[in-house]
Amino acid sequence: MSNALHSLLSQLTDPIVRDLAWALASPNLLQHSPQAPDNLWYSQLLTEYQPRLLELDDNPALLHLHCQPHRRLGFYFESLWHFFLLDHDRYQLLAHDWQQVIDGTTVGAFDFIVWDQRLKRIEHWELAVKFYLISQQDNPFDSAFGMNPRDKLRRKHQHMLNHQLMLSQQPHVHQHLKRLGLLPQHKRLILKGRLYYPVHCQQFLSEHGERGIWGLESPKPGFIPQHKLGWLTGGRHSERLDRKQNFSDAKGNWYIQVDKEWLDDTSEIEQQES
Repeated sequence: MSNALHSLLSQLTDPIVRDLAWALASPNLLQHSPQAPDNLWYSQLLTEYQPRLLELDDNPALLHLHCQPHRRLGFYFESLWHFFLLDHDRYQLLAHDWQQVIDGTTVGAFDFIVWDQRLKRIEHWELAVKFYLISQQDNPFDSAFGMNPRDKLRRKHQHMLNHQLMLSQQPHVHQHLKRLGLLPQHKRLILKGRLYYPVHCQQFLSEHGERGIWGLESPKPGFIPQHKLGWLTGGRHSERLDRKQNFSDAKGNWYIQVDKEWLDDTSEIEQQES
């Protein structure tokens, strides 16, 4: 997390405004990824939009109304970016969640097709927010699993690159976009979240990415269990503890507690795929 984002989050009080700031300005999940913007691009977005974020913190009703229907974390994250694109005068939103149907079959959907007023070009953006636990510190990319062990970082990253961001290159879709004047000239892979490492791990996938720790034991005192929508910036205490639970403390540290069953499942999947 950049110093600018950390400083701003310390000023903001509304949880959804805080999440919006984090969604925009947190670093890429992976340090190096084709089609991903440089982290500097996110920092520039924050600089441009910070006055508006402070306004929203004083009067967040419009943002709350926009995000209210979304209770699943991925849709909530997308709704934060959707609000930003509708609200910022630099961008014109040309399409959102636009399904592409060929001969009765849905071949994919565009998250966002955007006109950048400053760069004078159409862009295709695909978004995701993900939280992965590194099970083998000597092979972090291949051993990054979600709390659902079937969710793997490598698989998600490849799907975004090779399927979602390639949608405009499918011949029928390409011709359709060209006829409409909506063919993207640039693509952005916006993959954010947090990687959780074993205690004392010294090998990290991303030097600047957000980090936490995972383990089988209960967290230290001061860690508060977080509701799923609190995984971005915290501040959403969960009354119910799950078998696999995400915690944060007042200093911005993160910890995920999992059980032995999760560990056994990841080992089984690794063996099946080796």
